[in-house]
Amino acid sequence: MGYTAARFGHVMFPENVYEPALKCAELLLDGVGKGWATRVYFSDNGSTAIEIALKMAFRKFCVDHETLLGFCEAKEEKEHIVVKVLALRGSYHGDTLGAMEAQAPSPYTGFLQQPWYTGRGLFLDPPTVFLSNGSWTLSLPQSFPQTASEECKTFTTRDEVFDKNRDASVLATIYSAYVSEQLQGYSGVTQSAHVGALIIEPVIHGAGGMHMVDPLFQRVLVTECRNRIIPVIFDEVFTGFWRLGVETTAELLGCKPDIACYAKLMTGGMVPLAVTLATDAVFDSFSGDSKLKALLHGHSYSAHAMGCATAAKAIEWFKDPETNHNITSQGGTLRELWDEELVQRISSHSAVQRVVVLGTLFALELQVDASNSGYASLYAKSLLEMLREDGIFMRPLGNVVYLMCGPCTSPEICKQLLTKLYKRLGEFNRE
Repeated sequence: MGYTAARFGHVMFPENVYEPALKCAELLLDGVGKGWATRVYFSDNGSTAIEIALKMAFRKFCVDHETLLGFCEAKEEKEHIVVKVLALRGSYHGDTLGAMEAQAPSPYTGFLQQPWYTGRGLFLDPPTVFLSNGSWTLSLPQSFPQTASEECKTFTTRDEVFDKNRDASVLATIYSAYVSEQLQGYSGVTQSAHVGALIIEPVIHGAGGMHMVDPLFQRVLVTECRNRIIPVIFDEVFTGFWRLGVETTAELLGCKPDIACYAKLMTGGMVPLAVTLATDAVFDSFSGDSKLKALLHGHSYSAHAMGCATAAKAIEWFKDPETNHNITSQGGTLRELWDEELVQRISSHSAVQRVVVLGTLFALELQVDASNSGYASLYAKSLLEMLREDGIFMRPLGNVVYLMCGPCTSPEICKQLLTKLYKRLGEFNRE
């Protein structure tokens, strides 16, 4: 970083390139974007990366559906159309205006936070998976058909949840029919509006409450949108770069996006930087004779040298077994960081409703009455105060609390954290 600061300072990026940005882009395309992405668009933070992704997806949709939307090159004024997103309730995509429009109503989008919010999308309730009393359980929303509830089950291990053989199950067929029905119904009611992009947080809804979405359902969403030529955005701002035990959650889902966003762990949490990765097909949708057809989006510090150099170092550091001793011998995953016995005991604790554990993340939801749940709940306050005495600083999401270690944190440290948490849960439950 010292070399970068002295050598580059603030460098003009449009129509130029320099060493840190080029190296960072190459590492991204050979890492999280390998096998699908060919382009990297730099920005400042996760929310701006989402804004760029939405612009990319909507342009790609409009190009692909030119006949449908009545575009005519002879017209200077195009027909006015409305494009919206397909997204999941409980997802969170950032605090800038466009990103907020791409998420369902929540405490983050209320009038006190965003008076302009309207919610421009079709928002579906997702099936979730969690650990409770030692078993992984699938929970379906009430909006699902009755036949789906008959397929509800528990899983012996977490690996079963991600098993691609589930794609041939009855539940997969039910998911597909449900998503198709929702899309067709939405198109029938709002013929002037079109679902122009699918945007999801793969596997884990972070700020929305640390819910694990059934990966089978998200794969079905991707497939249904592919069938309708709707671009797919993966918001990996929170989940990317080993957060969930793999470099990209596309590996967990078993499918690829057209566009994906990364930030946070991309620089190891050291300095702000974000990227939006895209395919050649997305890039080509901005080609044309006029500059006005280009993606006219940029920031003063796009691809700033310090951020790119830091990201390049972090990307290499996290995946190198010499510097990250948690990388397995196969090289594609982190070893299990959270002690299995302690995880099972915490999931069976009377004060705990559910647990989600994956990669560097351990989250639990405290058992409360419905009136005391949700983001505004202060129920966890006394537990957090006790943990601070132990040197553990946890952020509450209402009655949900969570621990996040780094990709290089040793399992021994994680075990110490869980041991202290389990002890404090006992004291908390006696209050």
